[in-house]
Amino acid sequence: MIFMLKNIKKEMTVLLLAMVLLSATMPAAFAAAANQTYYGSLGTNFYSFYGEPDIHAGIQGNGEYSRGKTATIPLTLSNHGVIEGFKAEKTLKDETSVAAQLNMTLQKMEVENIASVLTAVGVVATLESDIPGIVVKTGPQETGTLVAGAMSQPVNYYVDIQKGIPAGDYELTLNVSFKHLRNVIYDADPVSQSGALAGIRNLNASYWYNEDVTQQIPITIKVKEATDFEIVESQNNLTSKSGMLYVTYKNNGEEQAKNAYVRLSTATPFSTADDQSYLGTVAPGEEVTAAFKLSVDSDSLIYDKLYAINSEILYEDNYGHQQITDALKVEVQIEKTPLWTTTNIIIALIVLIVLTVAVYYVVLSQKYKKEGNGRKPFDSITKKLK
Repeated sequence: MIFMLKNIKKEMTVLLLAMVLLSATMPAAFAAAANQTYYGSLGTNFYSFYGEPDIHAGIQGNGEYSRGKTATIPLTLSNHGVIEGFKAEKTLKDETSVAAQLNMTLQKMEVENIASVLTAVGVVATLESDIPGIVVKTGPQETGTLVAGAMSQPVNYYVDIQKGIPAGDYELTLNVSFKHLRNVIYDADPVSQSGALAGIRNLNASYWYNEDVTQQIPITIKVKEATDFEIVESQNNLTSKSGMLYVTYKNNGEEQAKNAYVRLSTATPFSTADDQSYLGTVAPGEEVTAAFKLSVDSDSLIYDKLYAINSEILYEDNYGHQQITDALKVEVQIEKTPLWTTTNIIIALIVLIVLTVAVYYVVLSQKYKKEGNGRKPFDSITKKLK
């Protein structure tokens, strides 16, 4: 019996010493969590432990994402919880009685659960955004149980990053909820033999949980700088046969486009022998105009119809990587030239006047010739001009 008591005391001393070494500060009083749940019948509590899970989260990769796309953000959760201290709730005095031996055994069992205090059970993580232009499409994700020092498998969140949002750093919030064991209180009946503790029976465990523990973890993502081209103007002098198409592009992004050129994709009734136009380096905010000579199939042409010709800009980014924009549609319309335009009317009037004068001249010339008086048309006008 004395040997068994010495072993129990030795093991208790080692366990308590380990807790003291882990302890940074000793709280003055036990601070109970707001949401606590008890499972089982409470017995004697020998120790209260201070500490709880501490969940951290990080993004796998560089955390940089492009606009106008759905980004996949892989997050890993890790548990950095530590035991901060303990408090003895009951002091054992009589070390020889069966009851004292039972209490020491139950006390040892209670201390052995110290690691469970730091285990986050039923972890649920929800990524949220209150930033206009960044919308989280993935709901709450369960990551299971995280013991102290453990890291979860990556959890993917799908986030829509809209095209109009400026480049820069943005902070999202990962809301994490879990529960964790606060303490375990044991109760049992002793089995005695010759005045010593030979074993225990009717063991009951009462579990004391902190429920609905929450943490808010900031998650910073970076929206990358990029070009952002748009068509600001298009003009043409196209006829039913051919003509020129002029398209003005503007770089609304934060990044310059190096060695840029436009590639045009024509379709009936349009065609071109040169479908590319070089733009050079286009700085942020700069506008450049590309020119294309187009041929028109008059048999397929529908006048006044609004056609859309696809164009795309190929360029080098700041890292020297080849990039290509989404399709930029150039709207083209050819109006049917009316028969009687102002110009045509003026020309017709001039021709009519000339013809009238010519007929009048011929008629007068023949008349004067028959009369034989030697007169000529417009003699009176000629004399007045002289």
